[in-house]
Amino acid sequence: MSENEVSTFALQQTIKKLEQENKTLKDSIKQVQRDRVEYLQNVSHQLIAPLNAIKWHIENITDQRIGIERAKKVLRSIYSQATLAVHLAKNFNLMSNLEADHTLHALKEPLKEVDLYRLLINLANDFQPLAWDKQIDIGVNENHFDKFPPVLAMKPLISQAFSNIIENAVKYSDKGTEIVIEGKYQQESDSFVVSFRNRGIPISPEDESKIFNREFRTAEAKRMYPAGTGFGLYITKRILEIHESSIVATTRDRWTVFMVTLTVKGLKGKARIRG
Repeated sequence: MSENEVSTFALQQTIKKLEQENKTLKDSIKQVQRDRVEYLQNVSHQLIAPLNAIKWHIENITDQRIGIERAKKVLRSIYSQATLAVHLAKNFNLMSNLEADHTLHALKEPLKEVDLYRLLINLANDFQPLAWDKQIDIGVNENHFDKFPPVLAMKPLISQAFSNIIENAVKYSDKGTEIVIEGKYQQESDSFVVSFRNRGIPISPEDESKIFNREFRTAEAKRMYPAGTGFGLYITKRILEIHESSIVATTRDRWTVFMVTLTVKGLKGKARIRG
């Protein structure tokens, strides 16, 4: 084979390789576009559902024949659906920021003292109307929280992290059960732990770590809520990582516990412990 033929053959091979890479790139772009369309469809569906419910309830409450007790129930439903819509919008905003900046740098703000007990009480009250629709009570156990010093955290972010856990518990709890939120100090690790316990759809051992992966949803969760995004727990884990903290989940006999460990590095000195 002449030198010219060798050069031609090498050029042909290079062209074939570039053509294949170009095809692979086009296929990747098409997949990204399909994923984006699916994501937008999910976002739209997730937001439209509570907004339609609010619209329907407002139409219902304007009926002059409605009684006082019925009106109270309708207003409670409007509040719960509005809470859900705001919660979803915050998640989608956080997800968009994570797409652009994995550290959420644009949303970071100075650390401020946060009373965990009061924060969790407020969040439980926010989600209680939504839980009542499934006859579920959300309780915050005051024991041990009085030993917590104020946490140094970015309140809007840590609030959203806890909101995602509570909303997840409400969504997948069995009807007529209870969601219990507790806190305790772990002396051996010098850290504080907040646990969220509910009874409902179990998480298999092989899925316990996967549920914090982006867009991952268990088969049972998909069956119950086909349009879910799988972003909530992923966002929660990222927010906690930014606070140098962590989260794990375990299920035993349909009881699921999400355990958040807050490192002392993000806490005030123990001299400020109350009581």
